[in-house]
Amino acid sequence: MKKYLKYLLILPPAVLCCVAVILSHQKKIPAVETIPVSTEEERSEWLMLQGWNAELLNSRLVTVPAELNENCTDYTLLQEKLRLPFAQYAGKHGVLYTYRLENSALYAELLTADGILVGAQCYHPEKGRTLDMQGRNLT
Repeated sequence: MKKYLKYLLILPPAVLCCVAVILSHQKKIPAVETIPVSTEEERSEWLMLQGWNAELLNSRLVTVPAELNENCTDYTLLQEKLRLPFAQYAGKHGVLYTYRLENSALYAELLTADGILVGAQCYHPEKGRTLDMQGRNLT
């Protein structure tokens, strides 16, 4: 009986230690950013933080695709890297702002909804592919 009592006293702390070690090594998912961009000043400021001076070309109402399929893969992955809540806005309405980036052949698009930034990308108008916010290829 004394033998089992010793195991009963040792086992719970050992299990707790194992669980703590496992949980501390799990990959942490970064929190989604909430970046206010309801004004042109806020949008320009965010672009400056990314290293760009920009000129607003146009804005238009858009709907985020309800199903994010393979056509949106690069864009969706970029938004995850930027920690923007793009996927949470699937099927919802927003405003897409297009900017010409100074001293560059690139353009930027900022997708906003509910006054926050939900998506962003740079692109070259002739090449038409998604770039990160520093103008680099995603691959």
